[in-house]
Amino acid sequence: MGFLDIDGVSKSFGGLRAVADCSFEVPHGSLMGFIGPNGAGKSTLFNLVSGLYQPETGSIRLEGDELVGRPPDEIARMGLGRTFQTPRSFSTLSCMENMLASVQSPGENLLSALLGNYRSHETATTEEAHRLLGVVGLGGRAEDAADELSGGELRMLEVARQLIRQPTILLLDEPTAGVSPRLQSRLADLLRGLHADGLTVLVVEHNLGFLLDLVQHVVVMVKGSVLTEGDPDAIRRDPRVINAYLGRGGGDAA
Repeated sequence: MGFLDIDGVSKSFGGLRAVADCSFEVPHGSLMGFIGPNGAGKSTLFNLVSGLYQPETGSIRLEGDELVGRPPDEIARMGLGRTFQTPRSFSTLSCMENMLASVQSPGENLLSALLGNYRSHETATTEEAHRLLGVVGLGGRAEDAADELSGGELRMLEVARQLIRQPTILLLDEPTAGVSPRLQSRLADLLRGLHADGLTVLVVEHNLGFLLDLVQHVVVMVKGSVLTEGDPDAIRRDPRVINAYLGRGGGDAA
């Protein structure tokens, strides 16, 4: 059993099969990439894992707990962090306010007020938010509104917003789209560091150079199913993967 187990998962939209009997395991602490032609089902799979979609068949288990049937907020509280192809933020709030809005506060009650625990938590959270904004290259933008950021900076803010929640598994969907080479390098270093600290990280990415230099294991999807998986060097040499991108291996759904 893996840390995350996908077993026989399928999903269709209007009769169009987006994910088809998909199965694989994600070991704890993995740094794993997902590639495939447009329409291979990669983002749909992430949506199934995070609870935005429900599969028609199959099982999705995180640390042995079934995720199918649970709403996204409950799955998030179980330790799953997720970014999207289109960055999501509170556009009129500052970067710092966006960070703090992502954290579930323990709340203030009479006992916590008397002991000072609430303020202590608030101070620690603010300090961690500043640290993470610096890590993703936004240290000088803490008081800027999110709608003043570039598309690439918004993606980095979204990563930081997930990290402040301290997830046990992080799913990143196209994290380098619109991101400058400088921030891509910073992101790669960040993900390597998170992996070294034991975080399980899954990345869907069209930037193959970035992905294959980053991850330890690659899952190749075609037409909603796993075509093959292996280490980056093996994937680079696999004629089936080359054909999937250059030949007739395209899929039918996003």
